[in-house]
Formats: sequence, C-alpha cells, structure tokens
Amino acid sequence: MGAWYSMTDSLSTLVGALCADYSRRAELIREGGLKTRVYNELRYLNYKIREATCEIVGEERADLFIREIGGRIGYAKSGVDDISETTYKETKREVKLGIARRLYLLN
Repeated sequence: MGAWYSMTDSLSTLVGALCADYSRRAELIREGGLKTRVYNELRYLNYKIREATCEIVGEERADLFIREIGGRIGYAKSGVDDISETTYKETKREVKLGIARRLYLLN
C-alpha cells in the first residue's frame, strides 16, 4: 500500500480544515495584536501548509490548491484548467500528504 492509504479519513478532514482556516490565520497575522504564542502558532501552521503546497504545485498555484482543499472544491469547479482530472486529483492527494508530513501528523 502507498502512503495515501495510511492517511485516514479523519487526517484528511483535519488537513482540509487547516487549509480552510488558512486565510483567517493569515488575516490575523497581518492585523497583529496577537499574543506571541498565538502569533507563532498561526505563522507556523500557515508556513508549513504553504511550504508543503509550494513544493508540489509551485508558488503560483499554492494559494489556489490550499483554497480548493479547504473549500472541498473538486475538479469540476476548480480554478485549475490546464491539467487532467486524474492529475488534479493525484496532485491534491499529494498536497494533502505533504501538509500532513510537514505538520508531523504522518510519517
């Protein structure tokens, strides 16, 4: 079995929820006024999510994939229009795995 099979439904849901909250955390970071610990945790989560996503899809598509994973957007309504459905699904799967690994939620 591949690495994807070791990612449970609950872990997939957790990664999706972290992606869904990405923009809220980014806004709080921009606004400032947070306690140091909260600021550091928010920055850490967003940094690791973006780092993992950029590694797989590149800088220019990172925000799009984070938004689509968090919003549970599928290929039919995706903003990605230059790859096949199969490639899109495989890429999203790899991004989710990468995020889980970067956050030390998966080996």
